Amino acid sequence: MRTDGTGLWTKPALRDAIDRGELADWKATRYRAFHRTMTDGETPYPCYFAVEAEEEGRFRYTFPGPPDDTGARSRLAGALEAYLADYESIDGPTSLVVLFEPPGEQSAGSYKRQFWDVLGALQERNPEPWPETVPTDPGHPKWRYCFAGEPLFLVARAPFYEARRSRYTPHGLEITVQPAGVFEGLSGTSDEGQRARSAIHDRLREYDDLPRHPDSGDYADPRRREWQQYMLPETNAESVVRCPLPERSRNR
Repeated sequence: MRTDGTGLWTKPALRDAIDRGELADWKATRYRAFHRTMTDGETPYPCYFAVEAEEEGRFRYTFPGPPDDTGARSRLAGALEAYLADYESIDGPTSLVVLFEPPGEQSAGSYKRQFWDVLGALQERNPEPWPETVPTDPGHPKWRYCFAGEPLFLVARAPFYEARRSRYTPHGLEITVQPAGVFEGLSGTSDEGQRARSAIHDRLREYDDLPRHPDSGDYADPRRREWQQYMLPETNAESVVRCPLPERSRNR
């Protein structure tokens, strides 16, 4: 069921609302596109954890509105706080899928700006201080984006990722929020984590039209920075070397 007042949806509640014609058209369009990507049997999505989470109903979804809208950012902050307060009760890997209202035609630069602006706005609304266990400098290999006291991993998808198909979505900005604790025991140093990464990388080679980006890698690898992986460049010849998150928002 939908969690009243939080803006969070479960898969059964979404499908029921769509069947009854009670969900706004843009929300139904966004969810259907996401569902098709996650469950395409002919071209399997590389992250099988995400595929299983969608099939088994372990995702939660929120539709805050346009990413540039102040009210939408406040709604997202509330939904994210509610999700993080409850995600440990979900049996198995889970994420919050943030589906923004589709814009008119806009550039890749606009999507990138919106993504980092949303993260900055969330920090302005962060209900908890930065965790003492997480470095505050994005240049540190163990830095992670944090909200409500929880370290997170973020994945941005957008319409401009035509060749990097694993990051492509046709209708606007999408952010998947994964609590870091969901994948405890699956680090790059564990046997199980190495097997999972190997399988995902094999599927990624089949799925994308270009190789994995050089900035991709495991958390805490001294050669990698986590924030660089949130919104990858369109090509592998590009790399963002300075964290776009405003200084005041990195550890608020």
